[in-house]
Amino acid sequence: MRLFFCVLLAISLSGCKAITAADQRPFIDVKLIGVWKGEYAEQSGTTKSWMQTRNADGTYTIAFSFTEMDGMTKSFTESGRWWVQDGLFHEIALPDMRQPDKYQYSFKGRECVHFVLVESDGLAEEADSYVFSECLVADSSPASMGEAI
Repeated sequence: MRLFFCVLLAISLSGCKAITAADQRPFIDVKLIGVWKGEYAEQSGTTKSWMQTRNADGTYTIAFSFTEMDGMTKSFTESGRWWVQDGLFHEIALPDMRQPDKYQYSFKGRECVHFVLVESDGLAEEADSYVFSECLVADSSPASMGEAI
């Protein structure tokens, strides 16, 4: 009986370790796949708006538009990789960034997701002060529904 209990305990503990390890591996949260629209107003008066496409293969593209208070607009695009690990959304623009930006994220229904920056190597915004939401504009096309990370 004692041997049975020890074996059962060992199996249970190894199962807990496997669950913990699985939480730490990178994965694609399928709820984040699609075309998303977001906007952020800086204290300086600049409005950042963007359209981001996140694909099932872990790639993304973003079309940014920054509008200054005087009406001058600057547009550019960015592409890179995205994934979820340790409960955080990770995003890295290739080849420009060395470390990914990391965000806490939570859904407001199925159509909108709320992000809070927790770590960044390159953004001027302070962690926990860069807060924004994105809302789903369209599901990702079937062609982009490839193999996840």
